[in-house]
Amino acid sequence: MTPPDSMRWDLLLSGSRHGTDRPEPADDPRSPFQRDYDRIVFSGHFRRLGRKTQVHPLNENDNIHTRLSHSMESASLGRSLGQHVGRFLAGRGQLPAGLDPEHVGQIVQAACLAHDIGNPPFGHSGEEAIKGWFAANADLFAGVPEAHLADLTRFDGNAMALRILVCTGFEEGGTGMRPTLAVLGALMKYPRTAANAPAGKDKFSCLQSEAGVLDEVAGRLGLPGEPGNYARHPLAFLTEAADDICYRVMDLEDAMELGILPGDFLLTEFKDALDMDAARVADYAARPMRARNGSLRAAIMGRAVPACVAAFTTYHEAIMRGAFGASLLEAAADPLCQRLLEVYGGVEDRLFRSRRKVELELGAQRSLGLLLDTLMPAALAVCGGAARRGPGTRAQVAAILGRERVAALQAGDAACPYQAAVLVLDYLAGMTDHYATGLSRKFLGLGG
Repeated sequence: MTPPDSMRWDLLLSGSRHGTDRPEPADDPRSPFQRDYDRIVFSGHFRRLGRKTQVHPLNENDNIHTRLSHSMESASLGRSLGQHVGRFLAGRGQLPAGLDPEHVGQIVQAACLAHDIGNPPFGHSGEEAIKGWFAANADLFAGVPEAHLADLTRFDGNAMALRILVCTGFEEGGTGMRPTLAVLGALMKYPRTAANAPAGKDKFSCLQSEAGVLDEVAGRLGLPGEPGNYARHPLAFLTEAADDICYRVMDLEDAMELGILPGDFLLTEFKDALDMDAARVADYAARPMRARNGSLRAAIMGRAVPACVAAFTTYHEAIMRGAFGASLLEAAADPLCQRLLEVYGGVEDRLFRSRRKVELELGAQRSLGLLLDTLMPAALAVCGGAARRGPGTRAQVAAILGRERVAALQAGDAACPYQAAVLVLDYLAGMTDHYATGLSRKFLGLGG
């Protein structure tokens, strides 16, 4: 990357929308960022997060988090983080005219709400299944540029989130949700393409199909960098912090609910970090598990949020230069934040390797593999080449993926195989766990 320049809040907090020059309705009392939030909430992609895995697939315990509940909780925390930072900016006289701290909170809230909207079924195991399939079938994409192939073999749900917001969010028109630039900036935790991701890291926020969008948005927001690889929007650190805090605390809470961790785990592991005396420990120990964990969750978050805000203000100048390389949770001075990182890291393998979870993940990976085995060769057949033919026909894949979208694929076009793959990924990313499982059974001839 080129040496970064300092960013400007008047650009970073832009309420201009991607994909349209239409002004905001004069009679709408909502801010542009509230309208972003509402568009996301009412989208089909967001609604389907209610049946997508956070950590534990296809769980029948209704107290366990889904992608939907996690996204809503992250949005709540993100709003608080944004409001605090908004007050910090207001105190420095850096809030642009017409904006107040509440607007900064709304930007982060909307970004947090959308941060998992592109995740495929079955959580991270679904991402791994997709990456594994494309890596094993890379020969089907001979001639596809390496940068484009990396989108597939290093698949990341973060990049699908951007695509949904700017391209496919309104399913009937395929025009996206036309979000504000500020929310797009806060959403992109990894404002780069797969080809620009560091070695060994598959995290990126933009497919090659949206590379032009990334460049345009980064240019209008004033993000330093070069095509396909930019410094983070400062508010993306807050989106990340909300996610980091929420998933760590909630994953621990879910593990206790499922009996993977003992019911007093949070109390035992955090009583010292929360400065609890013996009487308070005894009071908490006497409470039912869910009530106790709810109070401990509030106490942990009540310390972690201001600690991350303090880290943001401490490193503000470096963040504005694009020169801050840590997460706010890692950089926070409060020992509670370090304890959260240590405790989660110490049990992470137990959380992700429970017997039931592994059994279901293996089945999930087979389900996604079967879907790709069926859909991808048929989609590639549209591009030409008998070697790419599989069990499905063009008419069949068009009926599933959408006739207009399949008709847009140009046989013989060098870009066609990549476009066909993205078309299939659009379909997969929109699936719930239950739909993917049911469809794979149908493809096997076993019914729904």
